[in-house]
Amino acid sequence: MEQDEPAANRAAHYLRRGYQGLVTEDFRNYLRKWIPLSVLIGLFAGLGAMAFQWLLLGIWHASYETTDLPWYVRFLLPAAGGLLAGLIISRLSPESAGGGTGYVIEAIHHRGGKVPPRSGLYKIVVSALTIGTGGSGGREGPIMHIGAAVASFFGGRLKLRKGDMRTFAIAGAAAGLSAVFRAPLGAAIYAIEVPYKNDLEPGAAIPSMIASVVSYLVFVSFNGYEPLFMVPAISMDLDLFIVLAIVLLGAAVGLAGRLFIFTMHTTERLTERSRQPLASKIMYGGLLVGCIGLFVPEVLGLAEDDIARLVEGSAASVAFLLVIFLAKMLATSFTVGTGGSGGVFFPSLMMGGALGTAFALMLDLTPVPLFAIVGMGAMMSGVSKTPIAASVLMAEVVGGYTVLIPVMLASVIAYIVTGDQTLFKNQVARRPFVYDPAALDEVPVEKVMRGDPITLTPEMSVAEARKGTVCETHYLYPVVDAEGRVLGVVLREQLEEHAEPEARVDTLMVRHFEKVKAGTSAYQAFEDMNAKQISRMLVVGHDDGILLGTLTRIDLMEYLEHKDEEHQLY
Repeated sequence: MEQDEPAANRAAHYLRRGYQGLVTEDFRNYLRKWIPLSVLIGLFAGLGAMAFQWLLLGIWHASYETTDLPWYVRFLLPAAGGLLAGLIISRLSPESAGGGTGYVIEAIHHRGGKVPPRSGLYKIVVSALTIGTGGSGGREGPIMHIGAAVASFFGGRLKLRKGDMRTFAIAGAAAGLSAVFRAPLGAAIYAIEVPYKNDLEPGAAIPSMIASVVSYLVFVSFNGYEPLFMVPAISMDLDLFIVLAIVLLGAAVGLAGRLFIFTMHTTERLTERSRQPLASKIMYGGLLVGCIGLFVPEVLGLAEDDIARLVEGSAASVAFLLVIFLAKMLATSFTVGTGGSGGVFFPSLMMGGALGTAFALMLDLTPVPLFAIVGMGAMMSGVSKTPIAASVLMAEVVGGYTVLIPVMLASVIAYIVTGDQTLFKNQVARRPFVYDPAALDEVPVEKVMRGDPITLTPEMSVAEARKGTVCETHYLYPVVDAEGRVLGVVLREQLEEHAEPEARVDTLMVRHFEKVKAGTSAYQAFEDMNAKQISRMLVVGHDDGILLGTLTRIDLMEYLEHKDEEHQLY
């Protein structure tokens, strides 16, 4: 037994080290924290998705499926829904304007992951009104916004830190997307991929997967387990001709994606320049959509049945398919680009599917459904910069991984062809930290730390402490005994706000503080900071606990930047 125990310890150590690349906290603490939080957000995001779906389908049914409406009513319905939604947005919830995905991305990058919880409720209503009355939009943007808003509600109640709130928002977005598309893996990948043009948010992977699965189970328990679209059996041989055709289709869809992005951004710029009230802008966009819908009714609303027919391989003329592409592109730009609430995922599927089907018919390629699905995935990848998620999502949405390799190939080509163009202006290229922290592995913390920090003693008065620290404003100050051992820390905020200048420092002292022992690698200190989401540590002697200096995240970054500059010289 004595010989087995070290082996077991080594195995556990290697397991933790291997898992460290994916998670950001100690394995056990990470799971203890994120499993219940992710289950919670998945449960309520799934319920939110059900409420959104129920309201959306109810409005659509009341608008278009109850009676034969005269043409002028069909013409005016998108404008009426847009006007009502615009009034709600402008007066009650400006955050609910637009697609939803872009707002979530902005919240992740610039607002600490916080999405106003009340905006989730309004987003359900305005999105259902916009799409249910014929506006051309998808469910993914609104439901991501709703999921992130639910996450913000619970995150605020639980007083989560900023880093946790960002993770929670991503998990909420994944949970919402998973429910409506019945694609838990693809939704989780999409949520961690869409904030960036060419990067991922790996720290949110596990929470997003857990929340996605829970949300999926909640939704399908009431709506069935069938995939979103049923595809006929596809048998194919990926010979050289088919591969070249898929590459060519990916390039063509990429060019079409650039046109879609240009049209959407042009509409947004023209809308921003207009001095009309927001409700009027959305209403006029609805009038244009209604006009298009008179001639091409397939562009109205989600167009889910029309997408399903493309997936099934229902043949249509090439000319009509190209009209579908152009009409859907314009209708979506007029709906979402003017401020209407709806996503771009479903419109992307329809546009890509129409192009893929037309491509197959023109070149007499079979099976036609395969090229429709490949076109859908390529369009999604190109306009949202999510090639990984597009591949997995399409495989899950059609219920078959046979299409995975062709969709992957076309998605990468479309991603390359669209370049840095994207529908989401607030996407960033990659996560901000660009240096390799492995360079810190053999560097002791003493080499990076700042020595001779300002210290306090427990007998000092608050007034003396204020006077001694006025020259250097830090977040906290170490409190040491006569021999230099650290007893605790005092926050600067406490010093400045304490009402009794004669009070002793030890009455304000916090005895719990983060420390790192001399000799520890700076890489380990960096990992500990990431795990605990802190920005500074005290460096103490290995055996005696005497304060040697302070180590901050800025110190680590500056050291890495200096090493990178040295590397560039040679």
